[in-house]
Amino acid sequence: MIITRTAGHLRVVRQVAHQDQCGRLVAAWGNAAFARPDPWQPVVTAASCHDEGWRTPDEHPQVRADGRPRGFDAMEGEAHAAIHRASAHAAATRGDRVGLLVGMHGAGLMMRHLGLDGPVAAGAGCSSAAQGLLRSHAGVAHAQRTRIGEGAALAGWAWAAYRILQAVDLLSLYLTWTGLVAGESWMLRRVPRVTGDERGVGITVTPVDGLTCAVNPWPFATGRVEAPVEVRMIADRPYPRGEDFGSALQSARPEVLLMAVVAA
Repeated sequence: MIITRTAGHLRVVRQVAHQDQCGRLVAAWGNAAFARPDPWQPVVTAASCHDEGWRTPDEHPQVRADGRPRGFDAMEGEAHAAIHRASAHAAATRGDRVGLLVGMHGAGLMMRHLGLDGPVAAGAGCSSAAQGLLRSHAGVAHAQRTRIGEGAALAGWAWAAYRILQAVDLLSLYLTWTGLVAGESWMLRRVPRVTGDERGVGITVTPVDGLTCAVNPWPFATGRVEAPVEVRMIADRPYPRGEDFGSALQSARPEVLLMAVVAA
């Protein structure tokens, strides 16, 4: 789950709510300057289910040793790897292309976003949990690519689609996590304008107000994209056990924040 300290409370967004927001953003993607990779529907589906492995863990939340609720950014390695493996498995039931993209997403979180964050040295700094996930992904991805076929064309499609998925994932995190709340500017790196655009472009994300951000250059089909997300607000305090944190979440009334993305 995504946990943000705001106005004396903790704002909690479940990962499945985050993936719903990502699905909306990807569905709105594409214009004359930013072409959609073809086929497009698997990209939308992948964005809408890329964190499906979080569904069960988010129903059984944890706290850290100091009693503070444990968000996605503080999960331990083995647990994180198991979640990404479960997400990829769930995605694969929706088709090989969907499974391939979600598997790349999980692997990318262990490998500097497959190079988007800089050069990747094979095995460098990887925990045993991460190495196990990467081996599993490599085997499953090979089988998926073989079934799909298309060789270089598939490789080009997957790399473009993966980078769009990462851009939208980060954009959603900007809205729901620390970026917008702190008034920061973020960069979505190497976003492809067309399939085969290896260099891509950087898209700048800046705050407009507490619920809205602006992006430049603009990659969406309309001049404004609605991005609602369900949140729960709980007291900003330590919780003795995960069960206490979970009980607070269950007691909190779900709210829908009417977030939006606009052109800068």
